[in-house]
Amino acid sequence: MSQGQSLLIVDDDARFAETLALEFAERGWRVECVADLDELRALPPFAYKFASVDLRLRHQSGLDAIPLILERAPKAKIVVLTGYGSIATAVQAVKLGAFNYLTKPVHVEDLLAAFRSEPQLTPVTGDAGQTLARREREYIEWVLAECGGNISRAARQLGLHRQSLQRKLRKFTPRV
Repeated sequence: MSQGQSLLIVDDDARFAETLALEFAERGWRVECVADLDELRALPPFAYKFASVDLRLRHQSGLDAIPLILERAPKAKIVVLTGYGSIATAVQAVKLGAFNYLTKPVHVEDLLAAFRSEPQLTPVTGDAGQTLARREREYIEWVLAECGGNISRAARQLGLHRQSLQRKLRKFTPRV
């Protein structure tokens, strides 16, 4: 990718977004950062060729940013970043129009490679040492957050009995 490329970063982690923006700016990219969907909607018309979108934006889903970006920049290559990778969210992101999907931690080189590669249907892990138990816990916590803390609703969404979900949550909670 040549000098002068444009990148939109949609991430609520200000330090991560600033660091990523600096890395790309040093490579000659024009970069804009927004922290949530409201800031994204408030942007003036743009023509970004690339976008990096965090899956979790405060109390919003980064997946909702994908159509907003593509509405304004239909040819943008969007890479979804997440610490909560799952096949389900990866497939959903690609169906919405994301070009690729990476699990954090992500380095600039990972993101550049994702923009250059073929579209992905499965999460590309930046942290190969992450255990299945940790992924399960993070996904369950994400679903619970998406359900506003409603255990019954989260259990239905996960395809579990409420009591089974409660047992799993107890295992995740450290004993004091």
